[in-house]
Amino acid sequence: MKILLINTVNLEANGISTFIINMAKQLVNKNLDVTILAPNEVDSNLMKNLKNDGVHLKEISGRSSNLINYFAKLRKYLSYKKFDVVHVNGNSTTMAIELFAAKLAGVKLRIAHSHNTTTEHLFVNKLLRPIFEYSINGRLACNNAAGQWLFRGKKFTVIRNGIDLGKYKYSLKQRKKIREKLGIKFNQKLLGHVGYFNYQKNQIFLVHVLKNLPDNYKLIFIGEGDNLRNVKAEVDKYNLKDRIIFTGNVTNVSEYLSAMDLFLLPSRFEGQPFVLIESSAMGLNNLISDKVSKETNICNNNIYLNLDNLSEWEEAIVHNNFSNREYLFCKNQEILKSKNYDVSQNVYKLIHFYQVNL
Repeated sequence: MKILLINTVNLEANGISTFIINMAKQLVNKNLDVTILAPNEVDSNLMKNLKNDGVHLKEISGRSSNLINYFAKLRKYLSYKKFDVVHVNGNSTTMAIELFAAKLAGVKLRIAHSHNTTTEHLFVNKLLRPIFEYSINGRLACNNAAGQWLFRGKKFTVIRNGIDLGKYKYSLKQRKKIREKLGIKFNQKLLGHVGYFNYQKNQIFLVHVLKNLPDNYKLIFIGEGDNLRNVKAEVDKYNLKDRIIFTGNVTNVSEYLSAMDLFLLPSRFEGQPFVLIESSAMGLNNLISDKVSKETNICNNNIYLNLDNLSEWEEAIVHNNFSNREYLFCKNQEILKSKNYDVSQNVYKLIHFYQVNL
């Protein structure tokens, strides 16, 4: 079976990319021929890692800058390579671009995989709906909310955003190492966030939350993105540089999660963010926006808060129970495993979906 996993956003540090890379590696381990198609120039280290794991990589640029050229190149590539499955991952009916190219190229199974509960491009989403419905014959979603949003009553299958639970183990040793590196003292609380800096993730909100908290609370941002400069400007505006840490992208997220005391996610909308699976697996409590699907509360460790109420966030942070980390880590790992959030388990469900629909 030849499988093409298409990313409709850049293949880099983001949730959809995490899903695609995790699944590609697992599928290769099951002796399947897997290629990832990226719309960007992929980082050389990531490219090397994929090659070492036996995953093929194809780059076709222009999805956002030269759509006609992108479509023509994609159709030609699909016609030549003869994939059995084209599995497109995205947030909206803009996946019609890849699905239509796959249909014209004669690909038998053409899957749209919904990873969110809305889109910033509602008009385009409506405009492309007819082509989307004409081209699709396989429907997947990260959870029920994401599937209901995109597929409008059509039947779909949920594939959980699984992670390698073995790589997300709370470590007191790593906690101490990272906190010493960051200069976090024993009596200080480290609030954390991991995510791409953009409108959806809404990181600037957390700057406003921190400025009203006692001085023993610090905040760490992990990630990069288009809106990073604006967030840093807000930090400077409120003179919070000594209390807010920016790391950029890191390759050892689990170690930083060990160092955190509480995870924060003020997103304006979300489907099933990987980072909440990761933070939960590490035994953290999560304070998140009530715009995020309640299905994310897998381990009963999420508190959903209103983005219009800063004081609600401040009170929830101050009154959070920061103890029992070891217990929560063990409990959450068992829950996630039992609910199919271990990537080594849920890959079988994906393979089964491919097989029965071919």
